Amino acid sequence: MKITLAAFTKQGGKLCQNLQQKLNTQGYDAKGYSKYQIDGAGALEDSLDEFTRNAFGVSDAIVFIGAAGIAVRAIAPFISSKDCDPAVLVIDERGRYVIPILSGHIGGANELAKIIAKILDAQAVITTATDINEKFAVDSWAVNAGCHIMNIDMVKKVSAAILNGEQVGVHSDYPVEGSLPDNVIISDSTKVGICISDSFKPIFSETLHLMPRQYALGIGCRKNTRYAELLNFVNFILDINGISPHEIEAIASIDLKIGESAIRSLSMDWRVPFHTYSANELAQIPGDFSKSDFVKEITGVDNVCERAAVKANNGRLVVPKCSWDGITAALSKKDWRCRF
Repeated sequence: MKITLAAFTKQGGKLCQNLQQKLNTQGYDAKGYSKYQIDGAGALEDSLDEFTRNAFGVSDAIVFIGAAGIAVRAIAPFISSKDCDPAVLVIDERGRYVIPILSGHIGGANELAKIIAKILDAQAVITTATDINEKFAVDSWAVNAGCHIMNIDMVKKVSAAILNGEQVGVHSDYPVEGSLPDNVIISDSTKVGICISDSFKPIFSETLHLMPRQYALGIGCRKNTRYAELLNFVNFILDINGISPHEIEAIASIDLKIGESAIRSLSMDWRVPFHTYSANELAQIPGDFSKSDFVKEITGVDNVCERAAVKANNGRLVVPKCSWDGITAALSKKDWRCRF
């Protein structure tokens, strides 16, 4: 998770630097900026509007250290939708309270607030109704279960029904495991319900449709491939195999391609991670893969796209290597289950 921190006072800057360091030691990619010069933190030189615009474009989470009003005014012009906005949190400059103010569930702001509160020995101030009433939050569950929310407006219908004590049905095309949350039942007959499928089925009068991300996309390409060419080819492969881009959980390739602009752009546009592996890591993946002496000479491994796809989600190869004009792609599918 890439986290951008911003502080507006000297005391806040010290907290910013300290939190940046501690988050990074826990495996996060955190970068702090301060209006006042603080060793270890970057300088907050841009206008707040420009800083926030840039942070929205590259961050999974933004943490403002200062007054909540500053954060609210800063993010207001850039808020788009709860399924694509980054998590936004506010921390007072003394580090006593951590308050998620945007994308609490889908963006993970609530969970991040709890993590930061533990780091700072502070109090997380959670205000979302399902959380404070200890009820099932379907959007949080969907993200953690690896599902794409197809019709985001229906989340509030499901949450409202659960908060009102009504039963919410679940229709799943996949095996269901675990104990169902309160007010959630396996049924097609409730008014409000959740359909978990790779195709839209209006099972209920008010249906929230969740699509599991079951596939990993392995890609190989020549250097400086144009993004439009890569995108068109990948969409063609998905289309002929009846797979939605929303079913892709990750994109993968060899580490030689870590800076490949077209693949990175696809990852950003589809909002899925881009994983890269060394030739040695790919060579160790067991399975029956197509082989190319030319690819091995260039990369050090006989196949990139198939091996990378299988490595990314520990699945089985379902679409073997397809190639066109210097681009290769393959798809791996994992055994997804509906786990509560």
